[in-house]
Amino acid sequence: MCSREEKQLAVSRISTLEARKTRDFCETVLRREGERMFRECRDSEKMGSSESRQEETSKERESTPEEKRYDQNDPTLTIVDEEDQLDFELDNFPSPRALMSCGHAVTPTSLTNWCRRQLDQGQRFFVCGMPDCDVRWSFKEVHRMALLTPEEVRYFENKIFDNAKDCFDIKLCPGCQSTVLRSDFTNLCVECTWCTRNHRRPFFLCWQCLREWRGPSPRTDGCDNRGCSDKSLETLKNCPDMTFLEVEGVTGCPSIRACPSCGFLLGHDQTGCKFLLCPQCGEDFCFVCLKNTDDCCETSDPYDPCSGGVAPRQTSIPSRVLFLHRSV
Repeated sequence: MCSREEKQLAVSRISTLEARKTRDFCETVLRREGERMFRECRDSEKMGSSESRQEETSKERESTPEEKRYDQNDPTLTIVDEEDQLDFELDNFPSPRALMSCGHAVTPTSLTNWCRRQLDQGQRFFVCGMPDCDVRWSFKEVHRMALLTPEEVRYFENKIFDNAKDCFDIKLCPGCQSTVLRSDFTNLCVECTWCTRNHRRPFFLCWQCLREWRGPSPRTDGCDNRGCSDKSLETLKNCPDMTFLEVEGVTGCPSIRACPSCGFLLGHDQTGCKFLLCPQCGEDFCFVCLKNTDDCCETSDPYDPCSGGVAPRQTSIPSRVLFLHRSV
């Protein structure tokens, strides 16, 4: 017969085994339930994303009234009997077709939708949507040819402003967070008109350190705030020289350059020719002499030294000014 202690030990082992089985069962159930919930959540997100896209498309179409039509008697338009080449959704808008400056036929609604799509994708300008056509349309042309309503004009202006503010000399005031544009590129002391009005005294900020201005002005090197220095200029000043692998005869060229058009800092990977395309503003320039590519090519080839030699290290950051009114 089993002793009392042996029976207790057996019961304990059985309880432990049952507990382990119960735990494993619960873990399996929980894991399966978790996987099911994950799949449902994922499918729900996909459905929500799809519905959201459909709602956005619906809102976009609602915000662009389909009754916009060209006047066939308008002498400023070139009316043609062609397909609407921007009607990618095959909506067959009823308006007559007219030619853009690039020669492609559009209707005001298809043009509005195409330009709106570009703005919503972060573009700062309007490009024809046809293959192998890289013609840029001015806002003036889009405004006229799309028959933009006042509401659409405000939307377009605000989107252009928002998409462009990070690429041009536009910053946020540290005091009121309003947008400030710098018009005098030789002076880092800039007035915020909103703060001046709200504080009832002139409020100036430092364009470099984005703090309230300290010290005399105008200045190009910085204000009297501690630590106010241009990190980009320090990079241009202290970066090492580079050696081109495929452009022979070039020595003493800095490895970092500021785009001569917008000031965006770029490095050369040493391979290929000496020309670079700025990803921010689209300027094509020579990394060696800092001239526009076309101007450089007039006196030297892409893999040859520049006729004027290597441009010295840059001591200032070029800035591109943006004259744009933001609607409110």
